[in-house]
Amino acid sequence: MKPPALLLALLLAPALSATPAAHPMAGTPSHSVRITGAVKAPAEFDVAALKKLLPRNSGPVDVVCASGAVVGKVENFRGVRLTDVLDRVGIDLKEHKDDRRMVIVARATDGYVVTFSWSELYNTPIGRDVLVAWEKDGKPLDAHEGQLLLISGQDIKTGPRHVRWLSEIEIVRMK
Repeated sequence: MKPPALLLALLLAPALSATPAAHPMAGTPSHSVRITGAVKAPAEFDVAALKKLLPRNSGPVDVVCASGAVVGKVENFRGVRLTDVLDRVGIDLKEHKDDRRMVIVARATDGYVVTFSWSELYNTPIGRDVLVAWEKDGKPLDAHEGQLLLISGQDIKTGPRHVRWLSEIEIVRMK
């Protein structure tokens, strides 16, 4: 059985969005991240609010682009697990096994989009290392990255799901 076209598009979004689309806010630093979609209570978190959750350190992360080239090395990102943020707002599970139909979409101010499945975040080691970060190597993020970014530290190619200027996380319930 073929997956619905929307699901396929969402799952392919990291590969399709390797070059950010032109967007009116391109390169604009984000000061907060909105959590929207299939959640119990939409919310917005700035750095101060995120720091009230359980902060974590990533440890060393190589930033590897889609071609496999290492384009950067980071000793440590400081932030919170994406799952901790999602748990704070509560994913709206209306039906039994609804969680298996959830896709998490992270967006940047420049239009860059990446996706995760609920199962990937909550049932694999990858989910433990997807951070919403505000600090790199002991310093606040610079203007090139915005005040918030998302990094998936266990990906083989970390670059395609490295979201600078993180501004929104949407939970999408697939039909």
